[in-house]
Amino acid sequence: MKTFLCALLLATVTLHAAPMPRIVRDGNHFSLLVDDKPYLVLGAQVNNSSGWPSNIEALLPGAEALHLNTIEVPVYWENVEPEEGKFRFDTFDNIIRLARGRNLHLIMLWFGTWKNGTMDYVPQWVKSDMERFPRMIDAGGRPVRVLTPHSDANLNADRKAFAQVMRHLKEVDGEQHSVIMVQVENEPGSLFTDRDHSPQANKEFNGAVPATLVEALGKPAGTWTQVFGAEADEYFAAYAVSRYVNAVAEGGKKAYPLPAYVNVWLREQKNFMRPGEAYPSGGGTLNVLDLWKAMTPALDAVAPDNYVLGYQNYGRVLAGYRRKDNPLLVPEIGGPRFASNIFYALGDLRRPRLCSVRLDSIVEVGKVLDMAKGFADCRLLGPAIPLISSLQGTGKLHSAVEEQYLTDRLIESSKFDVLVQFGTLHPEYGGVFGTQTPGMTGRALVAELAPDEFVVIGFDAHIQFRPTRGAKEQSAQFLRAEEGTFVDGQWRTDRVLNGDQTIFTANLPAHGAILRLKVMAY
Repeated sequence: MKTFLCALLLATVTLHAAPMPRIVRDGNHFSLLVDDKPYLVLGAQVNNSSGWPSNIEALLPGAEALHLNTIEVPVYWENVEPEEGKFRFDTFDNIIRLARGRNLHLIMLWFGTWKNGTMDYVPQWVKSDMERFPRMIDAGGRPVRVLTPHSDANLNADRKAFAQVMRHLKEVDGEQHSVIMVQVENEPGSLFTDRDHSPQANKEFNGAVPATLVEALGKPAGTWTQVFGAEADEYFAAYAVSRYVNAVAEGGKKAYPLPAYVNVWLREQKNFMRPGEAYPSGGGTLNVLDLWKAMTPALDAVAPDNYVLGYQNYGRVLAGYRRKDNPLLVPEIGGPRFASNIFYALGDLRRPRLCSVRLDSIVEVGKVLDMAKGFADCRLLGPAIPLISSLQGTGKLHSAVEEQYLTDRLIESSKFDVLVQFGTLHPEYGGVFGTQTPGMTGRALVAELAPDEFVVIGFDAHIQFRPTRGAKEQSAQFLRAEEGTFVDGQWRTDRVLNGDQTIFTANLPAHGAILRLKVMAY
């Protein structure tokens, strides 16, 4: 009866259900569609143990103040199936209700067999029955705090629970689509051991690599060690984990086919990069990504949790996951440069959705903390989502981000070179150059609407134009410079800039702005 009442409370009377959220591909460009429109997630993820209505309710005013449109919220296996075969969904139903009240979308994170390379969120009846639900065994013969992916009992229990969650989600949200995507498991793989060393797993490891895998990877036949050498243990783990996650995702999609992805604890810049020690062994890290893509047809994406701080390595990680067969999704980012990384990602790196730092870390009850100042990006970017989405992957949208010793960024467009500079402008031999803002906060998106018309979005930056090299014209000037925003996808001018404001450059202030610029070459 309780579930029935919740369904009544959550259901919306509509004549026609909206189209399912989905990820679509156009050439090499992927888009997330919600209600058949491109959707850019401006969001944050709650902390691990914050997926409860009381926590969410306290955080929602801060999320609204930050102009977020989406929140990632975990659903715990131990909560939805506290007793085997007895399911309860009141917790997440209440979270859906609260999110709808704030016009927020949700991404559901399934904390099932894996959470950060361990089994901590499985129900007590699974944890306590090690004979029926076996754990992985390390090289010393000791069980560890991770369920083995080589067990049918483990897989069937997880798959059944996740399918039940998705079946219920379809009942209460199948028309309204407050939940737009699901994450299957959380950073799967194993800490504490590189692979399962149980007798059953050792027997499989010493046998031949399955023909489907060697064929998919273009490898010669042989044992795991013969085929993969020093990485054999990790490849063996990745094969078992990926097939397990795919089976869980497949069961859930049969019940309700929302877009599904798995997130990855990266190996990059992690000490000696030893699997099972510095990161969970068997997850979809770059070195085994080909295997994961071959073994997970039920997943729409394998997605990196990118906490890498250096912008070059940050970009290399994203470039590795941006593939023709893999839309680039980043469920988690963080650190002091997360605001700048948003601009990298939306411009040149072209990912279809973005989630950011932990929501609990940037808001308290009724108060936005200092760390959240970077979320001023959401205030600017939110209204421009239709424009950004339409230009991603076209070569007409570029990012310019300030880094240490990197204070000038030159962008080539159809008719003009666009120079974006940061800090106080300083004349030197060779021209006028940027310096450095105190917090390296300069960042901008440059969108080319037409050869002579641009929209520039960002903070702490100066914008200049000059005809491209080889053009007969040598100079450029602004025919019109407007500051404004987008309303329902249409440009709205708030004021026209001229005189001192545009005589040398167009300027993005510290608090941010959107400029629409008409440029003339002469």
